[in-house]
Amino acid sequence: MIQIGKFTFVPKAGFTILMLALVALGISLGNWQLERRAGKLAIQKLRGDNSRQKPVSLKVSDTKKDLVLYRNVEVEGYFVLDKQLLLENQMQAGVLGYHVFTPLRIKDSDSFVLVNRGWVAQGNDRRVLPKLAGPVTSVIIQGRVENVPGIGIKLGEPGAAGKQWPKRVIYIELPWLEKQMGLKLFPYVVYQTMGKDYGLIRDWKVKFASKQRMTPEKHMGYAVQWFSLAALAVIMYLVLSFRKTGKT
Repeated sequence: MIQIGKFTFVPKAGFTILMLALVALGISLGNWQLERRAGKLAIQKLRGDNSRQKPVSLKVSDTKKDLVLYRNVEVEGYFVLDKQLLLENQMQAGVLGYHVFTPLRIKDSDSFVLVNRGWVAQGNDRRVLPKLAGPVTSVIIQGRVENVPGIGIKLGEPGAAGKQWPKRVIYIELPWLEKQMGLKLFPYVVYQTMGKDYGLIRDWKVKFASKQRMTPEKHMGYAVQWFSLAALAVIMYLVLSFRKTGKT
């Protein structure tokens, strides 16, 4: 036992176990938040550094996402207009619509990259799909390499399987699309920024800004809260474990 003045340190097994559990939890979750903060900061730096560089020509060898992510690129090839996707539930100026994704075969190769050509309104009748015109000859487009659009929870398949095109999908999943299209796709998408729009709207300011739902600052705030929980557990343990000498 430890005695300080009129007080004696009398720890109880239950309090000790609870304190150790809370300290371990607080430190573990605090460190996890710091790791997530570091990851977000790294992404912000990569996005800023790569997006400021001059456009580069996208090559068939650019199959590693980390080497081209957030780069401005130029790519020449042919759009596969008979296998287009309509990503549902996309808003533009308060109007519901789709993002139009079209595979593009890189010139003189059998390599394909999925291109987001822009936004189109859904229309009053959801059963009627919009017309998706596009170039039938070789094109040179410019765009930004981005991650495949994410989704929180995936419930079921992205869309209907089968030979009907264009397909409405609720999320983008490359392995599923490759199976449906019979094509091998690069592990990223290109958001087209230049080239004839064919009636599509390309307003990528919000997308390219990539405003994160959870900022690095929020992760730091949560880390401080978890570390504070660990410290509070120790303080409460000490307060509850000291007794006046002669008392139990």
